[in-house]
Amino acid sequence: MAKAAALILAGAVSKGAFEAGVLSVLAAHSETIPIRRVVGASSGALNGAVYAAGIRVGAERAAAAALEQLWEESASLHNAVKLDLRDLLELRGVGTADRILPLMRRAVTGLPSGEPRAVELCILLARLAGSIGQIAHEPATTYEYVDRFSEADFSNEAGLERVFQAALGSAAFPVLFAPVDVPGVGFCADGGAVNNTPIRVALGESDIERIIVVTAQPRVANHGDAEPTGIALVSLLADMLVNERLYRDLRTAEGVNETLRKLAALAKDPASSVVIEQVRALLGWKPLEIVQIRPELPLAGSAFHGFIDAQARREYVAAGRAAAEAALAALPPAV
Repeated sequence: MAKAAALILAGAVSKGAFEAGVLSVLAAHSETIPIRRVVGASSGALNGAVYAAGIRVGAERAAAAALEQLWEESASLHNAVKLDLRDLLELRGVGTADRILPLMRRAVTGLPSGEPRAVELCILLARLAGSIGQIAHEPATTYEYVDRFSEADFSNEAGLERVFQAALGSAAFPVLFAPVDVPGVGFCADGGAVNNTPIRVALGESDIERIIVVTAQPRVANHGDAEPTGIALVSLLADMLVNERLYRDLRTAEGVNETLRKLAALAKDPASSVVIEQVRALLGWKPLEIVQIRPELPLAGSAFHGFIDAQARREYVAAGRAAAEAALAALPPAV
């Protein structure tokens, strides 16, 4: 039986084109690798919104193809950023992401209808007003907000607009884009700033057994010894933001998996099995297969380079396909 999977699409600004290539390969394996939950942050939220819409109508391949075409042909700086002098003068950003909205609408409305599938979409937002959470039963402020959407939201125009606005809010990279007023949430900025690879969100309360993490960052970064300046420095800081949280999350996940394997080995009798199951419940985790799809080598250019170089975007898409094929080929055969 195929393992139900959750898909995490991390942010990477213009290198989000890498994820479009990955999705084209995953779509071709949708029967053996069924995606039940999509989690997106930053540019990953834009990709995730379109791909989740494709899953809902049973048109994953068409959705992935639409994303590849969008990234390769339309993801220029002109189509990504609508210059706004007021935002610029008030130092809110260079402009807005409004021009991305019709591109997403076109990608989704052009999808063919197939066999409907259940899907949940989780979009990570940095809520500028913050929210009140709790630490040890004491109130505390958190800026991470998860906007959740079910298959019902993909079945009508109003629901789709809410999905699109949340995705735009998650992709509002600071300085480049002004914050987005997301309906029901408030003004939000780049979700990758608070959690770019939310593994626990991807797990949720369901039968998820496999987590697929997609990021345009290689496992081992090589930024050289020279001190970066200007756009290179901004790009490096963005990479650091992504990689450090990803490093911690994956290390924690693998550590918990190892602990659970050791606990399972201790189960010598029914009584100890019950105790171990209680410990697992307290941890709020279960054994997971974690699949990472990422390039072996750093993608060329800064995080913003693809906005001005269409050839670079095409190379990012091709790199995504290659990385996905390699990762899926390494998976154990389905039982």
